[in-house]
Amino acid sequence: MIFRMSINLDKIDFEILKILMEDSRTPITLIAKKLEISRPTVRQRIRKLKKMGIIQKFTITINENIGGNIRTIIGFKAHDVNELINIIKNRDEITEIYITGGERNIICKAVFPDTSSLKDFIMEFLEKNIPIDVSIILETVKKETGVISQSIFQLRCDYCGKEIKDKPYTHVLYNRTFNFCCPTCLRDFKRIREF
Repeated sequence: MIFRMSINLDKIDFEILKILMEDSRTPITLIAKKLEISRPTVRQRIRKLKKMGIIQKFTITINENIGGNIRTIIGFKAHDVNELINIIKNRDEITEIYITGGERNIICKAVFPDTSSLKDFIMEFLEKNIPIDVSIILETVKKETGVISQSIFQLRCDYCGKEIKDKPYTHVLYNRTFNFCCPTCLRDFKRIREF
């Protein structure tokens, strides 16, 4: 389910997120240089993104081709989704589990050391009368790097509530940054709040 959040993020926040999703170990100095902003600004914005829960952790991705493992996508048709998830969630072979709305209502990514292990896994579920489809991944053409879309977040004017599509007009008052969709909203906000 996609839901919209009213979060005050600007273009610089999104650029920082893009850089960190490509390589979470990118030094603050390099981020600052790429975005042409100061290091303290980058550090403060990363701290803000962590505090907001947008950045939850910094992690690594291990090369999936190490060891010559057999990578698969497995589809199950489960009559009791929760029961099947409880059976498979602690299996070492399973790396990701998704509940879907398709014919196969549970889709998994799994890695097996050899064809014998894969065959044993398949037979285990066929013996339990659980329909299973297995596709072996031959080649990764495009890999997800942690996609973030600005459309998920709506930046709204702090005066009129309208969605801000372009760069917001900003004003700092009492150590808080307020965002506005146009100069008129900024002017009216200042007139009301600062007289």
